[in-house]
Amino acid sequence: MPQYKSEMDGYDGLIFLPNGEDGDGQEFRYIKYKEDFGAPVEGSETGDKYHVALFSRDEDGEFNFDDTFEAIFSDPVVYAKGLSGTGTFGTIIRKQEKTSEWFKEYLTDLIFSVKILKSKP
Repeated sequence: MPQYKSEMDGYDGLIFLPNGEDGDGQEFRYIKYKEDFGAPVEGSETGDKYHVALFSRDEDGEFNFDDTFEAIFSDPVVYAKGLSGTGTFGTIIRKQEKTSEWFKEYLTDLIFSVKILKSKP
């Protein structure tokens, strides 16, 4: 039986963005940690646990932070592809021993960037 191969194999996370004229397509950018954050934590036989941050745009095109949570995925790409056409975009990053604080800082910076985009005329 062949082993399942994910588009994310060899990477620690992904950023997914709406793409296409109607926002019905998606663009994926894969992430590899530059530093050692330790071993993956809180996973299961199904898969690893991931930090997730979701964003969207409202009717006026303004960026909005929607939610952050942690989830176990067998393949995060499948989850992201399931959001195709919804206008949702975000980041999914593997949870490791030292990523919780890093992810909080990353999310704070990302939300700050979204607020700057909202304040521009």
